[in-house]
Parts: sequence; C-alpha cells; structure tokens
Amino acid sequence: MAKGGNVIVESWARTDTGRQRATNEDCLYIDPDQELVLVLDGMGGHRAGEVASRMAMETIASFYKRYSNASDEKLDIFDDYDNTFTFQANLLRQATFIANRVVLEKSIQSEEYVGMGSTMTGMAIHDYTVSMINVGDTRMYLIRNGTIEQISKDHTLAEDQVERGVMSRDEARESQLRHILSSVIGVDPRIRIHMDELAIFPGDTFVLCTDGVTAVMQDQEILEEILNGSPGPETLERIIDRVNERGGPDNTTLALTVFHEDPEGEKEMVPIVELDASDPSVVHDVKQQEDVEDIDV
Repeated sequence: MAKGGNVIVESWARTDTGRQRATNEDCLYIDPDQELVLVLDGMGGHRAGEVASRMAMETIASFYKRYSNASDEKLDIFDDYDNTFTFQANLLRQATFIANRVVLEKSIQSEEYVGMGSTMTGMAIHDYTVSMINVGDTRMYLIRNGTIEQISKDHTLAEDQVERGVMSRDEARESQLRHILSSVIGVDPRIRIHMDELAIFPGDTFVLCTDGVTAVMQDQEILEEILNGSPGPETLERIIDRVNERGGPDNTTLALTVFHEDPEGEKEMVPIVELDASDPSVVHDVKQQEDVEDIDV
C-alpha cells in the first residue's frame, strides 16, 4: 500500500494457467512501490511465448525503473520524444521499443524462438496521473462512477476493419479476425504502440487483463465482479473462477489497481479539486497516439 497526497493506491495481481493449456505464457509485474504495473501475454510454441513475455517484461521494467526518477526529456535515451505526453509516458514507450528489439533479436538468433512475441498493457503512476501503453490485445479498463471503459486499443485485424468502416463493432466481436494480431512485441521491426494519459480520481479502479479473460467475459460481466464487494485479491479469484467455469481456454492474468481517498487528507490533490469526476467529458484525457517504429536488426 502506498500513499500519495490524499490518495491511497492498492494493487493486486493473479495469473492462472487455465483448463486447456499445459503451460502459462502470461507474465505480470507490479513494482514494489506500485509505480509500474505490467501484464503480458506471450505467444510461440515450445515455451517460446513464455520466454518472449518474460524478456519483454524484464526489459520494460528495468529500463523504466532505471530512468523514472530522472524526469529529463533531454536524456540521450529516446529515439523520439513527444512533448504532448509526460516524461513517464515517453519513457514507457521507449522501454517498449527496446523490448521489441530485444525479443526480435532473440528470435532471429535462435531457431527455437522464431516467431515468438508478446502482447502487453502497462501503466505508470505518477503525479496523480496514469500513463498507459499497450501493444496487441491485452487490455486495460477504467472503472469510474459505476461504469467501465476500455482505455487500451486492440491491435487486431478486426479492430482495423472497424476503424476503416468496413466492419461494425458488433460484427468485430464475433469475427475470427479478432484473434489475428496486427501488432506484437518482438515479431516485426515495425510496432504499433497505443498511448493515453488519465487524471486520477479517488475511487478509480484500473483492470489490466489478458485475452484469456476477455475471450469469455463481456465488459459488463467484468464490471459486475469488480463492483461485487470491496475490490481485492478475492475479486481476481472470482474472475478467474468464472473464466475456468466457462472452459478456461487460455491462460488468465489480471492486475487490479484501486485509488482510495486518504482519510488523513495530508495534502490537497489539485487535479481532483480542478476536475469534476462526475462529468463524462473528463473520464480521461484526449491525448492518444499510435506509434510505429522501424528498426534494423
């Protein structure tokens, strides 16, 4: 548990192999100071997916933690720096670029790892802000005022068709194209990264989860479980149980982060004073970006 101003942050995470997989290729990370949360889903045969997700997790976590206290965009560590986003968001994006290189180079060097990769969603907590990033179809949700909203963006062929107006949202939910990823860490030199930043309010809950959850549970069902009592590790166990009751077709990994109001009220949290959390127009910032990078390997 960590305190910051008049907000208390609590995080929990769980992973489960499921009912139909022999190994667990998912990976998760929560920083001891709860400044960074990552959930990853590896892919590739002969345990290569497990290798990819762990390599990506270790690369992103170590790079972010190494430079997170520097807060200086002039550091010579960025391929590109976007001034419309915070230092932390840029740092998280750069860490993902590097993870893509590391995993891709490993797959090229070893035949047993050819084609391995990993999806990822992550959040950095700082200055009453969440900087989020995702690649692939591992999702992040924001639960606020009793409603759920997907903050991440699915990098799938189905989602690409929706954006082009070729397919409706309802059609995409049933399309087999939703299983075909259009961006993955470690598979291609070009990687699409979705970024967003959100102001934090007391009561906000963030859910990060692999497609082992979303393949068998609708958003509203996830919301029902989160709102069923006080959020905590039991919440994650209920969701995993529900997934396994429906066959548990894939590995299941979830991370849950909740921002509570600190009754001691040691400091004033300025963003809460300035923004009205009940106003749907401020559910999250409009700052979003898709990044594509070319690298030589």
